[in-house]
Amino acid sequence: MNERRLLPVYLLGAAGSAYVFWYYVSTSAFLPALVFGLVTAAFVARLRILTADS
Repeated sequence: MNERRLLPVYLLGAAGSAYVFWYYVSTSAFLPALVFGLVTAAFVARLRILTADS
């Protein structure tokens, strides 16, 4: 896939996992929150790598 197609995928993935992370933190479920925090960080890191090449 090219960069134009991957950008919205990473944006939606980061936004969705950040929302789920916030939900689990607000309900005090810290183990799932940790997992979704790591997933959010991975999406943001991949997004930064993708946009740095542009």
